Amino acid sequence: MRKNWSPYVWKLLWTVGLIVLLIISYKLELKVKNHVATTFQMLPIIWFQFIANFVLGIYLSLLFIKKWSVKWNWSLIVCVTIPLLIISIYLPIAITFVQNIAQDSNNYSVPFPSWLMKITTYGIPAIVAGLTLIIGLFSNTARVNNYK
Repeated sequence: MRKNWSPYVWKLLWTVGLIVLLIISYKLELKVKNHVATTFQMLPIIWFQFIANFVLGIYLSLLFIKKWSVKWNWSLIVCVTIPLLIISIYLPIAITFVQNIAQDSNNYSVPFPSWLMKITTYGIPAIVAGLTLIIGLFSNTARVNNYK
C-alpha cells in the first residue's frame, strides 16, 4: 500500500472540481441562451463564451502549478498570454462598442477580419490565454544561463 495519497487526492479533487465547473457552466449557458432567445441580443452569449473559456483555461492551469509562489515568466505572458487575450477579447469588445454607438441606427457592422472569427470559434485562444496567464504568474522554471 502507498503511504502518501496526497497527490492522488488532489488530482481527484481537481477532476471533481472540473466536472462541477462544467456543469455550472452548462447551466449558466442555458440561462444566457434563454435570455438571448427572448431579447434577440447576441451580446450576452458572446461575452459568456469568452468568460467561460477564460475561466476554464485558468482552472486547467491549476493542474500544472506545483508551487504557489509568484515568479513571473515574462516571455510566456508577453508572447503567448497577451496576444491570445487580445485575439479572444477583440470580438466581444468590438461588438459591445459598435452596439453602444449604433443604438439609434439599425445597421451597424463589426470591424474584424474573417480569420479572427475562424480561430475564435471554439474558444481555444481564450482557454490558452487563461492557462498561460496563471502558469506565467506562478512559473517556477529555472532560468537557463548561457553565459560561461
